[in-house]
Amino acid sequence: MTNTTTVDSIKKQSDESQLMYGQRLGQELVKKLKGKKEESVIREITLEYWQAIIDEIPNENSIKRPRTAIRKAIEEAFPSSEKPKPGYYLTSSGKGKAERYEHLSLWYVTTSKDRWDITSDNERSKYFAQWEKPSSEQLSEIETETKTETETETETKTRLQITLDEMNISEMQLDAQTALMVESALAHSGISLADFVRRAIHVYAKTITGKVKQSSEDLTAVSTEDLKSDSYKTHPGRAEELTRRAIYALEIHNNNCTEKAQKWHINQTAIQSLTGSKPATIKAILGNYQTRIDDHNLKHDLNPYDNRKGNGRKIELEIDLTALVPDGQDVM
Repeated sequence: MTNTTTVDSIKKQSDESQLMYGQRLGQELVKKLKGKKEESVIREITLEYWQAIIDEIPNENSIKRPRTAIRKAIEEAFPSSEKPKPGYYLTSSGKGKAERYEHLSLWYVTTSKDRWDITSDNERSKYFAQWEKPSSEQLSEIETETKTETETETETKTRLQITLDEMNISEMQLDAQTALMVESALAHSGISLADFVRRAIHVYAKTITGKVKQSSEDLTAVSTEDLKSDSYKTHPGRAEELTRRAIYALEIHNNNCTEKAQKWHINQTAIQSLTGSKPATIKAILGNYQTRIDDHNLKHDLNPYDNRKGNGRKIELEIDLTALVPDGQDVM
């Protein structure tokens, strides 16, 4: 084989897991195969990358993940076809798979080196004929090479569970920014990556269970002043309760006004000004009160333009939510 690829580029990097190595070479391989139709060319390019993996990972069990990864890359770039295509060969191999045409590179991504010298459809027909009653070893290889993505993911998850203490940051497949943050945090923490992961999981789990517990709490007895303070800022029920109180406050205010110019149209912007909650959050909550709000605005003949008071008048300066609705116990 002629070496057409930089040797260093197809070597396994020190920070690469075996799966990541197979994924990288798979992506590089399909780029090289684009537009190639001649079997001799496809064979040479494929074996150049596949031989690199075999040289790096000679163990049959260890090579399973990278082999599955490289085959997956090929299958995604060159999907099987029901009709003959240049650069494809006819096959029915694979447990439960129908007869189909697959890209020729898949023929060569195998540890059965006797297949590497079979380079025509006629020779492949003879080769398949001897497999009419495959041995248990042959069946094992077919099933291994046609593993589903789900099986591969399961293996990866099992490996992560077993080798947490041996894991490095690159194997966690984090985005670049997150990886840098983790490296910086580890440098300052003085603990191992495994302990860091365990502690992070504990903290996150505690946060989630805490929020679940909070979401079931009744906030009606909490004062509006406390609810608007930082101590309740992250409470999952805060925005809902403040919105409920703000609607009630606006209703009380408008019902007690003697002139229309004193009244305020109840809408998302008005609620946001009184509660300080995020617009998107308020919008979602107001859907539950829309009929009530529409009826009130109609009753007082109010529309959004009525809130453009001019002269520097602002709703939060004229309506004191904390004073008007000190808590949520009497809110209708």
